[in-house]
Amino acid sequence: MKNAYTSSLYLILSFISLSWFLGCSSETEQGSSPIEESGTPEASLRIGVMPKLVGISYFEATGKGAREAGEELNINVHYDGPTSAIHEDQVRMLNTWMAQDFDVLAVAPNDPDAISSTLRSAAREDFTVMTWDTDASPENSRRQIFVNQASNEAIADTMVNIMIEGLQEQGKTPAGKFLIVSGTPTASNQNIWIKFMKARIEKEYPQMLLLETLMPGEDQSKAQEMTTAALNSHGDIAGIWGLTSVAVPGAAKAVGDAGKSGKIFVTGVGLPSSMKPFVENGSCSKFALWNPVDLGYLTVFVAHHLKAKGELSDGTYDFGRIKGVVVKDGQAILGPPIVFTKENIGDFNF
Repeated sequence: MKNAYTSSLYLILSFISLSWFLGCSSETEQGSSPIEESGTPEASLRIGVMPKLVGISYFEATGKGAREAGEELNINVHYDGPTSAIHEDQVRMLNTWMAQDFDVLAVAPNDPDAISSTLRSAAREDFTVMTWDTDASPENSRRQIFVNQASNEAIADTMVNIMIEGLQEQGKTPAGKFLIVSGTPTASNQNIWIKFMKARIEKEYPQMLLLETLMPGEDQSKAQEMTTAALNSHGDIAGIWGLTSVAVPGAAKAVGDAGKSGKIFVTGVGLPSSMKPFVENGSCSKFALWNPVDLGYLTVFVAHHLKAKGELSDGTYDFGRIKGVVVKDGQAILGPPIVFTKENIGDFNF
């Protein structure tokens, strides 16, 4: 009788222990992945970030920042773009992202006008639409915000200031022939910078003669070739601006190869990693840029805020590690450009 009682008691205790164990296991599993189990918007939020193109150092740096922000926010960031700066390829990718039901579409347009109808269609279908690095028409595209590197006036003024200072350091006056090497004819950011640069030069330095702007696209080899051709056609060029991360090293290489380092002042918008050899050999002593890693990082944080809040009003905001971001008139501005010289270029790793 005792043995039967003991056996029954053992079975009951075993059942209770097993039930307790299974219950604890279930709670632990839920607690180990609360986002997946809860199905919160944070877990399922998908942000598509599209650069002008992939495969160049500048957009590799912005991609690094975008992915870093995604990890911090614990959201899905899909960073991809065309292999060439072609707006048709961007449109095809956007249509794919829309079919895949991404939540936010953040685009750096190759052709702001040509892509506007696609962005407008996405906005009508309740996608959150924004631009970064370069803008599209707010009216035509219906984009909600543009994440800008710095104000267009600040970039243009920095370009002019560096050129004037550089000429003075060479003992020259701001006079003679000057060349701008840009990117694609439809790149709105470079076109706006050129507009502001020309207006200031015409007003303050009318003795500076601007030659026809070169448009080599996002191609460093072509920028070098076109600059070399301009140097052969105009032997008296005093200064050159390269307004993309591939234009300025291309121009600096052309000047160095022509044996005119220190004779033609070269500056522009460039990456420290790409420009360091030219700073060291004297082909370029000073240039500017913002932090592209921070630009990609800020883009994702702004996209996350827009989707969560529905809007981003004018004001000053902290986004993750980036503090004091000014939002005004439909733009979130990263901050003023950084000027790089031989003294500080080694402090940056992008």
